[in-house]
Amino acid sequence: MRSFSGATSYAKRIAINVISLLVIFLLIGGGILRFFGVSLEVVRIAGGIVVFHAAWNTMNAESKISELENEDATQRADQHEDISFMPMTIPLLAGPGAIAVVLGLAAEASRGAGTAETAVNLVGIAIAISLIGLIIYIALRASTLLLKWLGAGGIHALSRILGLFVMAIGVQLILNGLSDWVRSLNP
Repeated sequence: MRSFSGATSYAKRIAINVISLLVIFLLIGGGILRFFGVSLEVVRIAGGIVVFHAAWNTMNAESKISELENEDATQRADQHEDISFMPMTIPLLAGPGAIAVVLGLAAEASRGAGTAETAVNLVGIAIAISLIGLIIYIALRASTLLLKWLGAGGIHALSRILGLFVMAIGVQLILNGLSDWVRSLNP
């Protein structure tokens, strides 16, 4: 019973960490971009490249975390340290790709005509981030069941199929960024 409670606790902490981190970047993302003079188009292209790269690694069955990160997580788990923030939240679930997408959404939300429209856009994005957190919680809670049901081969095949969809999202982000950039050249 203790392991069930521990798994629930980890899943809950990880989901809360992901939501918190992404909402923080949502709220300060526009300011960060303005401070560094980075355009939305560049964020879309960079985010698309990061998402594409992650999907490419998934399609090629490469590990999403480095050997050093894996060893660190194993040592922490052996010493009963909390791994819910590092490496579970960062870099696995709220890594550079997710942060880049949220920064792009924050910049897009800030393009609203007035502050009320911007606030509504930001609240909508925060709700979407919260729903993603709920999905993460459910997926982590069901991971053992899914592994038993699908088996290692099924998980591998599902990862490759989902990797293809994520790769398409990355390409779409790149194309949207390039399209917006070209339009910005012709005022």
